[in-house]
Amino acid sequence: MGEFRLPLRTDHDRDAGEKWGECCLCGSRRYRVLVHVDSLSVAPTSGETVTGATSLHTGVMTGYTLVSGTVATLDGVAVLEMSTPTGYDNVMLEIFQDNENLNGSTSGNNFATVNGKGAVQISGRLIAERDLVEYQGKTYCRPHFQFKFARTWQDEADVEYDENDREA
Repeated sequence: MGEFRLPLRTDHDRDAGEKWGECCLCGSRRYRVLVHVDSLSVAPTSGETVTGATSLHTGVMTGYTLVSGTVATLDGVAVLEMSTPTGYDNVMLEIFQDNENLNGSTSGNNFATVNGKGAVQISGRLIAERDLVEYQGKTYCRPHFQFKFARTWQDEADVEYDENDREA
């Protein structure tokens, strides 16, 4: 068995599909984006695509929390939560630029202004393909495979005896 290592955070988007895979027990890779905004003029809707006016980074709205002010008076301060980010800095895991206007597919242009940079959070693990085992139609990392199936797998191995193997 080779050395087992967890990926660096910069490995998450490098050569996707060629060197890395997912263990069904470790969890799938998930992206979560948190962006602090002010000047919120429209309540964003879940499922809409949000695009940075300058950076052109995108994310899909999953929800938001109004921290202070109101949307109606254009002084709303909120935290936007998104998924499936694109165009972000995959080393620093930052999305959007400070003071960048956000455009929504349903909320319209300039519905909010970014306060600071947004943060991309990645959960789940990507495992090097050499450390993955496919068994009974599912893919497992070696530690999970050994923990769950090592004994079962050995017991299922077909042992064939030939008449010539008998001792006389």
